[in-house]
Order: sequence, then structure tokens, then C-alpha cells
Amino acid sequence: MSQDTRTGEPSPPVPDPADPAAPDASAGAPRGGLTRRRLITLGAVGAVAAGGAYAVSRGPGLPSLPQLSRLGEPAPPELRIDPQPVGFSDLQARRRIGNATYVYEVNARPATYYVTEPFGDRLDRWLALHRRHVGQVPDEVRSYGAWVRGSSTSWHSSGEAIDIARLRADGRDLTSLRYDRWRDAPAPELRRRLALYWRTAAGLHHEFADVLTYLFDAAHSNHIHVDLGRFGPERPRLIRRSDAQVQAVQAMCRHVWGRTDVEVTGDFDDVTREATTRILEQAGGPGELGDSREAWQAFMVATMERA
Repeated sequence: MSQDTRTGEPSPPVPDPADPAAPDASAGAPRGGLTRRRLITLGAVGAVAAGGAYAVSRGPGLPSLPQLSRLGEPAPPELRIDPQPVGFSDLQARRRIGNATYVYEVNARPATYYVTEPFGDRLDRWLALHRRHVGQVPDEVRSYGAWVRGSSTSWHSSGEAIDIARLRADGRDLTSLRYDRWRDAPAPELRRRLALYWRTAAGLHHEFADVLTYLFDAAHSNHIHVDLGRFGPERPRLIRRSDAQVQAVQAMCRHVWGRTDVEVTGDFDDVTREATTRILEQAGGPGELGDSREAWQAFMVATMERA
């Protein structure tokens, strides 16, 4: 398998034309699974989250769950640790996310992507959330792909993951998640780009269990990876031992809320706790960030709306 020189990750496998389950080569197959991915943390499988989520309606939130401390506490008894690979024929073929056309970033062409129906519905909800709270109306979502055949270590293989690169409208970028392209921009432009990046990431964190950004590793400098991962159909909540979640919250505090006293360490320390609690108070959100799913959702909505 060849190496993708943009990220260091494997290039997408070439479909076997003799295989009746092989998708069309123009479909948005990702650049391989997250084969080097660390196990971020563990979580429980539960029932599908109830309606009336904070981000959409600001109505009653979901019930609070017991917190998991960073060290020592046992994980819930039912876990989603390993994805279950499926063939593309078991998945839903889609060409849009919400009202936006799905476009494969590598060749800039509209493409088909394959995901489970619940994951596709979650993508549609995320884009509606982005339109409402960030205020952008993309007509195109650029992606490095969703389903990929075979890997038992990647949620891509289960049709429950996607790599998002850019949101566009009228032939121009609205939000670029291509950190590799603008990380060396002049300071004012870099501040603007980072604020949009993390406001967009907030919407993804609202909807998806695992959200991997450029902070996770260099392989994610040209896209944000999202999957249902630990929580399955449940809405995400803060797990304090998750480096990916805590680093993202800290980056939002710095680049969106201007809290430069918050360092991006992955440790949910006292400074991070104070900053997020103050942000939730300003937004009229409930309690502290780690108290409930509703608090997590409120923080992400407030961050999306922070212009």
C-alpha cells in the first residue's frame, strides 16, 4: 500500500473490479483507517439520545451521567471498543450532507460516500447545527472520505466515520479545516482561521464521540476526523481523561474565547475548569462542563455562536 505524502497515512486501497462489493472508484474512500490511532478512552453504549437537545432548541437537556475521573474509576460495563467492519452494500449510499453536495477533496469532484443510516442522519444534523449557530450556509462539503474496506481498527470500516476538509459556498471556502494550508499565515489571518476552525470543531464535538484535529497528530493537519466511536448513538459528554476532548476545549477557550491563560495540555486542570465554567455562566448554561451532556452541548453551542 502506498503512502499519502500529505499526511503520512496510507493511501486508499484500490477497489478490486472483480469484487461485486467494490464501490465505484470515484466514491469518497478515505485515506485508509486510523491504524495508528490511540485508544482515547472508553465509553458506554446506550439508547438513542432523546430529542430536545440543547443545541437545537435550547430546551430541556439530557440527563446527567456520573463523571469519569481522569484516573482510577472503572469504565461503564458495556463498551464500544472495536469497530465492526462491513461491506459497502450494507451501508447507505449518499451524495449530500444536508443540503450540501459531498465532494472528494483529492479530485474536487462530487462523489458517493457510504455510511450507516444513523451516522448519515447525524451528519445532516451537524450541518443544520452549523448553519444555525455559525451562520454559514455551505453548498459543498469537501471530504477525504468515509467508509473504507476491511480495517478492524478503524470506525471508517464500520461506516461510522468521515474526514472533513472544507466547507464551501459559491466556489469559495467558508471554513477550511486544512490547517496544513494556513498554519503559517500572518498573525491576523491565523487568528481568524483558528477561530473559524474551532467554532466548526465545536459543532462536530456536539454531535460526535471522537473528533480528531491537528492537535491529535500530524496526520490530521488536513482534515478533522469524526466518528460515533465510544458513545454510539448517544450524544457525547466530556470524559476528562480524553486528550482529544480536553485539548479541543482548551483550544476553543484560547482561540474563540480569548482565554490565553488556558494552555493546551490535555489535562482538565483548574484553569480550564474555571474558564469553561465562566463561559457557561455567560451563556446561561447549566453547571460545570463535566456535569452533564447538557453542559457539554451548551458550551459547544456558545462556542459556535461566538463571533
